[in-house]
Amino acid sequence: MEKLNYFTGEFSKPGLENYFDFLNEEKLEYELENFINQYLNLSEEEQLKYTETVLYLCSNFLEKIDKTIQKKILETINKILSTKILSTKIQIYSWADISYYLDTLYLYLFEIERYEEYSKLFENDSYFFKILDLILKENLEEGEFFSSELLSVFVQLFRQNSLPEERRIYFQRKYESFINFLFENNCFEDTLYWYFQSDERVSLFQFEHLKLINNYFMENPQSGDVDDYLYFVSRHFDDIIKDSIEVIRKIAEENDSDIIRNQAIKLIEKYDNDYLNEKSDPESISSLDAEQLLEQADKIIYYIRSKLTVDATELKEIGSFGHYTRIDTLTNYLIKADWKNENNSEIQPPFLRLTNLKQLNDPMEGRVIYDYLGIDNTFFKQYQTSNVFISSLTTVSDSLPMWKEYADSSQGAFLEYDLSYLEDIVAHKSIEFVKVHYLDLMSENKDETDVGKYLDDLKHLFEKLQDLKAEKELISFAEKLKKISYLFKVKDYEYEMEYRILINLDDTAIQNIIKRDANDSSNEKYFKKEEIGLEVFDKVNYNDFRKYIVLSPKDNGRYDLFVYINLLPLKYSKVILGPKVTDADYIAPYLKLANPEIEIESSKIPYRGA
Repeated sequence: MEKLNYFTGEFSKPGLENYFDFLNEEKLEYELENFINQYLNLSEEEQLKYTETVLYLCSNFLEKIDKTIQKKILETINKILSTKILSTKIQIYSWADISYYLDTLYLYLFEIERYEEYSKLFENDSYFFKILDLILKENLEEGEFFSSELLSVFVQLFRQNSLPEERRIYFQRKYESFINFLFENNCFEDTLYWYFQSDERVSLFQFEHLKLINNYFMENPQSGDVDDYLYFVSRHFDDIIKDSIEVIRKIAEENDSDIIRNQAIKLIEKYDNDYLNEKSDPESISSLDAEQLLEQADKIIYYIRSKLTVDATELKEIGSFGHYTRIDTLTNYLIKADWKNENNSEIQPPFLRLTNLKQLNDPMEGRVIYDYLGIDNTFFKQYQTSNVFISSLTTVSDSLPMWKEYADSSQGAFLEYDLSYLEDIVAHKSIEFVKVHYLDLMSENKDETDVGKYLDDLKHLFEKLQDLKAEKELISFAEKLKKISYLFKVKDYEYEMEYRILINLDDTAIQNIIKRDANDSSNEKYFKKEEIGLEVFDKVNYNDFRKYIVLSPKDNGRYDLFVYINLLPLKYSKVILGPKVTDADYIAPYLKLANPEIEIESSKIPYRGA
């Protein structure tokens, strides 16, 4: 191949990016290596001249560059710029150089593990710390624009397990100085995400920061960082909840996201067990107008939702979870996946599949709560679609009714999830774990649970709205119930003890992630590493995907709709073979080969043939 000379001044930064973008994989790696080698062979003066261009390209194509070469080019640029950024009589610095360098450094830290690989880049007189000192000492207004990039690098440093303790202490001291600088100069708002990320890893929180942080979220309850703020409050709960409770209440009332409001309500309940504040008994609601009735209904709906949502940390207290399935589904899809990676001929592990709420087998799915409250179909003028996807689980592991209903008439298997796998995926900010509540539509006996009590309150509110003939509010009331409709089933199914893993792609918190990743390319280098999974179906080679929803064609023009959680490979800890499985020797050895750690048992229920 003929080698181009990239350092003649002929190529602009965007021109080079476009050129590399159109190269195939093999050609791209070859030309990037050629490009970097040419740069490294330039004189130091020429290297300084083209530093911005090289850093720009590295920040866009770093993952295509060998790690050894990444290290070499960063060390070269670090040496050049650290000697030039501050001389005795003259300051020489480029904001573009600083920005591209910090971007590249952040991405590089994702690729390496050993401190020796990056130690030169963080020596006391390194370019990174000279950038930091430049902003602190000169109090440069432009430095505010690099605060997020600086903090992102610090967070990556604190994530490094190989970091020597003396260096960690040094980095933490520098970091604290910078954080204090940002708060003192009231330019912390754009850095809150990284502040919360670092606080999770090293003890950096100071009480003088809290007032400013709380004031910010009181004014911005819809902020994109509000979920990190709520997690921050939960970590420091005993120390800061008293000063933060009014902010949490405002978030619970005003944030549009079901996920966020749920988190806020749980914090409020933990503090004073008084989220609702008002009574909804017949006497109390008699004085409320239609709008106030709807507001109270909204609060109760969210309260019920929070009561039926289970945190990842609570799973262990409940017990073990699993599901029933057919043997062919188990061996063909759940232990191994039905696809191969184009770069790897071996069968790849499967991921958990969630089914669209409208395509579940139960014909009463989503209708039970409306029937319980006495709401008929006249409130819905057209077919109701759903972007809610669920996967059902149960705590009942060896039940004859379940074997018959869900495991091929007792010829299937029960699969118990690995608990650590469940905890990891449920902890993700876009995924929820909920408990199904069962409603008796036939008996006149009252549901004495907390959920039942507040359902009665909802019924009173609905009846009052009917008395007022508040048609608009009645329709809104029915619409709001969709937020909890998938949490209820009829009491006939109570023996199932069902829980659900849930993703609602319409939730505003998830929509913000989708829109951010799609529209804000400046954030991509950060958040693609943070928001793992959910959207990258093309990278795991599942067929027939849209951006988020996988389409699986059926007969006669029908389609199944799924979402795959590709955070972690699906993992089971135990398989129980059904009462009618008579050929275990043709199943168990394969399962053991596919997963040597899995336990295999047979059902303890004796099966009687006809």
